[in-house]
Amino acid sequence: MASGQSTVFSNTIYFRSRMSKLFIPPKVFWIFFAAITVVHVIGMLEIDIMDVDAAQYASMSREMMESGEYLQVKHRHQDYLDKPPLLFWVTSTSFQIFGVSNFTFRLPSFLFMLLGLYSTYKLARLFYDEKTGLLAVLVLYSSQAYFLFSHDVRTDTILANVLVFALWQLALFLKTKNLLPMLLGAFGVGLAMLEKGPIGLMVAAWAIGSQILYKRDWSSIWRWEWLAGLLVLALTLLPMTYGLYEQFGIRGVKFFYWTQSFGRITGESEWQDNSTIFYFVHTFLWAFLPWMLFAYYGIVKKIILLIKERFKNDDRIEVLTLGGFVLAFVALSLSNYKLPHYIFVVFPLAAIITSDAIWGIIQDKKVSRFFVGIQWVIIPLLWVAAGLLCLLAFPLNNVVIGLIGGIFLILAFYALAIRKDLLSKLVYSGLISIIGVNFLLDAHFYPTLLTYQSGSMAGKYVTAQGIDREKLLFFGSTQHAFDFYTGTIVDLVNLEELQGMHDKYVYVSDRDYETLIKTPGLKLQELKEFEAYPVTKLRIQFLNPATREEAVSRYYLVYLQ
Repeated sequence: MASGQSTVFSNTIYFRSRMSKLFIPPKVFWIFFAAITVVHVIGMLEIDIMDVDAAQYASMSREMMESGEYLQVKHRHQDYLDKPPLLFWVTSTSFQIFGVSNFTFRLPSFLFMLLGLYSTYKLARLFYDEKTGLLAVLVLYSSQAYFLFSHDVRTDTILANVLVFALWQLALFLKTKNLLPMLLGAFGVGLAMLEKGPIGLMVAAWAIGSQILYKRDWSSIWRWEWLAGLLVLALTLLPMTYGLYEQFGIRGVKFFYWTQSFGRITGESEWQDNSTIFYFVHTFLWAFLPWMLFAYYGIVKKIILLIKERFKNDDRIEVLTLGGFVLAFVALSLSNYKLPHYIFVVFPLAAIITSDAIWGIIQDKKVSRFFVGIQWVIIPLLWVAAGLLCLLAFPLNNVVIGLIGGIFLILAFYALAIRKDLLSKLVYSGLISIIGVNFLLDAHFYPTLLTYQSGSMAGKYVTAQGIDREKLLFFGSTQHAFDFYTGTIVDLVNLEELQGMHDKYVYVSDRDYETLIKTPGLKLQELKEFEAYPVTKLRIQFLNPATREEAVSRYYLVYLQ
């Protein structure tokens, strides 16, 4: 290493030369990458935007575009203090340029996903080698969470991907001591905070701090470039901070920089649930399919090696990804309020750990036999689950979709059962299976499921019938999807207000419809009935066609004469 460079990265390629004959051929990599991309795009195009969160964000982004108020976030014309503004900024810009649609809502997040994949590759290359970086990209891109990311957009979508960009740049700064990576890294952290608050800064600090601490690279702490980075971070956050202060005063600033994140650990936040500290342990098992056990193996192996070596500086171990993953995992597990997508922020780090673990497993005959056995459990379960959803829950009638799904199934079991090489059995079989399963989900299951999202179905009906949007009303409750697909913010009225109106179209649940029917003086004409079910909360009663009717409610569009 050249003089003056940090010891953080000394000899990081170390013993990888023994794996030089093992790699994924470039053509094979790009075939898998293209296949995954096609499935992502199918989901972006074919699946309606889901209530509650994604539809709310889409509706708010359209509202921001129409109002032109970018520094003060509004929801249904009311001040909104919950999520930072970056998602709304980029999505409203997409709407402005390309028009309002399912695809243009998802496009900015998908582009950030591509940035995150490239950053994951580059970060892995800093510590390992080419094949570890390429496999990390495929692992991350094909994880179940990332397939969900591309169509069920949350703030965590952009968060995870700008954060790994920031970590790549900051790690590059530790290696080169150049100013530009520091400035770009600070900008990346700023974007992460603009997307979801201080969690972006904390994960970056945990990851970079772990590497510096483990390598005892104390000189890196006292570099003047950190001050320049802090300045860039402050400038990046300035528009949001100014907007918060103008809209809410100091209360808004405190909420984003403390209460919303740290308050969930200290108890200051009002958000609480009954989840245990093990919530993300089992969440990770489905969200990181089909790579979750490889990841856990890699994490445990690194921790054991650290303990055996008594945490002394060992070039066989990189701890940036391990520290960032474990410390964030523990901190999020201690939160009083948890949702599955909160843990997605560390999936790029998990992908790098997993890739490194897989290459090591392939070199160990005893361990590789165990994981081949694991694949014989996970892969059949994946296909059985897809079969239950696409054949029994919602029978598949499209021959083309069924044929393509069948081809993926055959290829997956060919890689697992017929091919002799471990790369096929451990990697290719998993990739083919998760791509094929998500193709069936995105092309058939989700589009069919979303016919039970009454808000989007009713909104599209209103648009198709040319009903005057100014005459639309909610009674009883609101639905974000109805707002988005009608292209307006529908007013919510009470019974007293409704009694003084006429020539209006009222969107109402079956329970509230009964109230209207029993109200004297209201003359109602039922226009359309819509089946309704909360599609993000699937239950066996709903998935079983024999009992579905018991789980489904109704919404109505009625005309007030």
